[in-house]
Amino acid sequence: MIQWHPRFSGVWCGVIVVAAAVWLFFLSRRMERRVSPIRARWLLLPKVLTMLALLFVLFDPVSAIQKAESVNGKLLVLVDSSTSMDVADDYRQPRAARAQSIVESWKSKLPRDVQVDELEFDTTIHKPGAAASSALRGTDLGGGLLALSERNDLASYLGAVLLTDGGDETLDNPALPKLPLDIVGIGTDPATWNDVSIASVDCPPTAEKDVGFDITVELQASAGNGGNFASELARVPVLLERETGTNTWKKISGQTIDLSNRHSIVHLAAKSGEVGIQHYRITVGPVAGELSALNNSRTVTVNVRKKSIHVLFYAQEIGQEFKVLRNELAHDPGIAFTALFRITGSRYMLQGDRLPGDEALADGFPAAKKSLAPYDAIVIGPLLAADFLPPQMDALTQFVEDGGTVIFLGGDAAFGRGGYAATPLAALFPWRISDREPELAHGLFPVHVPPTGMGNPILATVEDIVSRGDATLEAVNQVDELKPGATALLDARVNGRELAAVATQPFGKGRVMAIASNTFWKWAMQPDPLGSAYGLFWRQAVRQLTGKTEGGQNLDVHWDKDYYRPGELAAGEIRVVNPNASAVDFTATLAGKGQPVPVTVAPAAGKPQTYQVKLRFHERGNYNFRLVAYQSGRVLETYEKNFPVAPQVAEGSRLEVDDLFLKKLAEAGGGVYFRESDAGQLPAQFKVNNSHPVTVEETSLAEAGPWFVLVFLGLLVFEWILRRKLGLF
Repeated sequence: MIQWHPRFSGVWCGVIVVAAAVWLFFLSRRMERRVSPIRARWLLLPKVLTMLALLFVLFDPVSAIQKAESVNGKLLVLVDSSTSMDVADDYRQPRAARAQSIVESWKSKLPRDVQVDELEFDTTIHKPGAAASSALRGTDLGGGLLALSERNDLASYLGAVLLTDGGDETLDNPALPKLPLDIVGIGTDPATWNDVSIASVDCPPTAEKDVGFDITVELQASAGNGGNFASELARVPVLLERETGTNTWKKISGQTIDLSNRHSIVHLAAKSGEVGIQHYRITVGPVAGELSALNNSRTVTVNVRKKSIHVLFYAQEIGQEFKVLRNELAHDPGIAFTALFRITGSRYMLQGDRLPGDEALADGFPAAKKSLAPYDAIVIGPLLAADFLPPQMDALTQFVEDGGTVIFLGGDAAFGRGGYAATPLAALFPWRISDREPELAHGLFPVHVPPTGMGNPILATVEDIVSRGDATLEAVNQVDELKPGATALLDARVNGRELAAVATQPFGKGRVMAIASNTFWKWAMQPDPLGSAYGLFWRQAVRQLTGKTEGGQNLDVHWDKDYYRPGELAAGEIRVVNPNASAVDFTATLAGKGQPVPVTVAPAAGKPQTYQVKLRFHERGNYNFRLVAYQSGRVLETYEKNFPVAPQVAEGSRLEVDDLFLKKLAEAGGGVYFRESDAGQLPAQFKVNNSHPVTVEETSLAEAGPWFVLVFLGLLVFEWILRRKLGLF
């Protein structure tokens, strides 16, 4: 290809060409007056050729030659070898055999200089044929991608290709290799199968001992391969079993359902009288002639437990506040609520959840700390100090000192109005108590979150609701100033003063919270979101104050998911809930099959006293995360959590290929997703993606060797000879 690179701009080149043409015109006229026309043309010829040679140099033609380098390197191909790949869903060949045929066809279509390296993966990456053939081989797509991303030879590959049916679950935040990742989905259209499967199972992760719960199962069927299979769907058995030992199952219930419409929802009732992790198995079919039994069974795990937090409510009488509070705490299945109140004289009644040995409370509030020990939190209604005996006050004080939680409710008989200023219980209150405390203020008092309460886990979500400005109290105890170390969670503006309407303080090993109002419960009567804020506040307060959360008295730890699969990223948030625990340092480790490895704990941006930690699980197994918090060089608190890392459904539970998920995964890996029927397009796509840029070599024809000088000299010699022949010398 010839390109022109003129020495001057287009205007000047045009001027030069015109000037040359004018000069040659006048030169030819002049020669014709001196010699005959024929001789004039011969004499003009070398000058025209010389002028053309000079113009050739002026316009500088360049020879441009395009060159493209051939593709060479290695392509890494990973073929799924899990058990689901043994399914012949086209009714001719298993998925694994079809995947291998695709790889063999690629080898003949890829560029000759591209070498194909083959590996297989199921729960790990291994050489072809190295997987066990008899055992049920699972699919850990996330773990395989993580192992692939950590290979130290990735730089030697042009790309990687996965041939897989996608496993049984989608992945969250998988680790991806730093090279183009193409994916081929191996599987046919489920509408062409004869099959029965469990599409989904909805089961509560936790349940209470001896309390029934439902397991909801969604069933689906297809009869696209013909035959008599459709008639078999009219009576399909469904079985619910509970594991009683290693691979030993006991039947709980069974029923027969009609799947003629190809879809059904089944509700299975279950109840456990045993505390701990319980495994339940749901099985549908089998139905004669179905494609595979891999997707006919699901196992779910339920953590059956006693109520873990025991709350004792003590008051002289039951009022509306008690009823509202009891109903709201009942929404938390982990909280047991017991009420103790006076009937008449010295007769008391216990209501709600009972504990072994609580019969002693029928005589009134305990005078011994050991009778309060079974409870995690005690809520004291508005009581006069005269209603407490000195031993009862001592028992309550000792209960908090030893790590218990007490919550005081406001009212006319509470705090200074109740005569507590000169009692041992005065030390428990977050405020300074005075016998001269004014009577309750009545009206409509706006409530807001003070700076000391912002970010407190007790107010999670509640803080946002209160900030909208709709929260008020109709009555407020006009308490004194807060004690050093106490924290205001909610403030109310009363007669131009800011009063701490809700405050907490540590006392000994325990915690105390006081609410300076007897109308706080009216929030629950309001429309949402304020209506839900009351119950949310109480449930969070009970769990945070008692330390029955992930963490303890000083730390609150929250994880982004309840369970994790191999290759997934676990994100944890750690909040320092003790306002006095400033300048906290952390060390953390994660232990699996090998030695514990250090884990980085970093401050969370924009969140005071909040930190974040991220864990990556390589393969199935039990992992232990250990966190140690230090303050001023001493251990403040330790936290440990075990992570059982494994898929949540068994291998082959979902045989259909999730094309949308695999497509997004390939795009995130910088590659392309192909359905099985389109897998033949990969070699062409690979050539396009890996072709090297076309290079262009340019060579100036005027400067390419001495030929131009020789031509110019030849023209001068030619003109000299011509003039001599014509006798012009």
